Amino acid sequence: MWRGLVIAAVLASSAQAEAPKSAIDWLSESLLQPPNFVITPPGRTGHPLNTTQISAMPLEMVSRDAAGLLPPDVTGFPRAIWGDTPTADAEQHLHSIKHSDVPEVMALFKQVLLAQSDPPLDAGPKGTLLLARIDLLFAIGALDEAETLILLAGATEPEIFRRWFEIALVGQRTNAPCEALQAQPTLSNDIATRVICLARSGDWNAAAITVSLAESLGQIAVEDADLLVRFLDPEMFAELEDAGNPDPLDPITFTLRESLALPRPDTPLPLPYLNADLNLRTPARQRIVAAERLVRASAIPPSLLFAAYRGARAASSGGAWGRAEYVQELDTALVSEDGKQLAEAISTAMVAFADAGLLYAFADEYADTLAHLPPDEDTGQIAPRIRRLLLIADRPMAQWATLGTADSPVIKIAARLASREIVQGFSPYSAALPNAIHLAFANHTPSKQEIPALLAKIDSGNFAEVLLRALALLADGKDADPQALHEGLFLLRKLGLEDAARRVAIQLLLLGPEPA
Repeated sequence: MWRGLVIAAVLASSAQAEAPKSAIDWLSESLLQPPNFVITPPGRTGHPLNTTQISAMPLEMVSRDAAGLLPPDVTGFPRAIWGDTPTADAEQHLHSIKHSDVPEVMALFKQVLLAQSDPPLDAGPKGTLLLARIDLLFAIGALDEAETLILLAGATEPEIFRRWFEIALVGQRTNAPCEALQAQPTLSNDIATRVICLARSGDWNAAAITVSLAESLGQIAVEDADLLVRFLDPEMFAELEDAGNPDPLDPITFTLRESLALPRPDTPLPLPYLNADLNLRTPARQRIVAAERLVRASAIPPSLLFAAYRGARAASSGGAWGRAEYVQELDTALVSEDGKQLAEAISTAMVAFADAGLLYAFADEYADTLAHLPPDEDTGQIAPRIRRLLLIADRPMAQWATLGTADSPVIKIAARLASREIVQGFSPYSAALPNAIHLAFANHTPSKQEIPALLAKIDSGNFAEVLLRALALLADGKDADPQALHEGLFLLRKLGLEDAARRVAIQLLLLGPEPA
């Protein structure tokens, strides 16, 4: 019955001067914002990427798998990172990496996903490995990088266009893909995609007819048709029964439900959809919580999270509100010239951010300021804590190198790693983690049988395969078996990623509760 109603309703409304606005406020305003393609190399958020290093190439003659944002002189990887690894195996290796709480592990993984490289030897023009890389970036919520890969490769095929549209929809910027679809209708035969783009362009009549005909022909499920009808005219069809959130939740359904203010799932949102909460119209606490989850996933730079903290007025204490208060108090203390107030603010905030799994983000945000801060008697008393932050963020010690009270043994080990001292200065340690690090940097070859085969793969040019194996060994961080940490760090060093191995080791030592 509603098929006829929706067509009649939309046709009638089109005779009036104004098209209905309520259904598309969310899309018509916030989606106008174009993406920001100033991408910072992962793990090095303090040093913006020189965009002149990003080169474009015609992909008609080569596989789309060659597309990437980061050239070899930025990543430190060889251009032929896959060697003779088949595409299917390369895709399997990429999917073997799970989320890690070690930021440098995630940074290296993102560099593999974003690297400009020669495609696998058996790669075809469809870009199978590129699609896998885009999907993995999307899964962790790194929408800007995923969309930029698509734009570099060219969204001229249905599979890559579908990903572009879904990413743009969640990221609230559908203009470009909808214009591309209008110019080349063969890019998508998905009914919801067409309806959203038709409505976005103001063609409500065509959108309504498309939904009605698709449902009558069985080309779209009833619950999907109902959702699209409510999207086109939420007031007329507000009484339609809510079919609820599907599992898994797809990008189009999520976006349409958001535009209609329908309930979200009871479980935490998947990471990509949290990007919808980053706009300034989202309540402050919701925006902070979303940014915290995305920062933990290494999807967005810490600076976006701290902007959310600074723009919030705490409505209660503790949790996300508490961290926002600590940031604002620390910012005030930094300009107060009161050393005691500053020392207390740093110490309190460090504990709170360490407990929340956000100490790396905190260190990255404040390390440059603290490195150049003139010490006084009060801040000198917390010099070991400031040194810890500088080590975590991979910043020079500057005037804090020897100031104040003695460091803990763990911080001393981290300082030696950071200064690239000769490994003979280390001695074997009884604690499992420092011992694993000592063995890796003292060039002790792990005893595991697969190590010789992995070293042979490095020699034969299968760089990415071995790197991903190393990251898989390191992904569990402090919870990993010490032998796995030894192997992972050893392999990073054999790959020539010495600085990355040191950053991983330092983060293993210093993230989490304050070291003894």
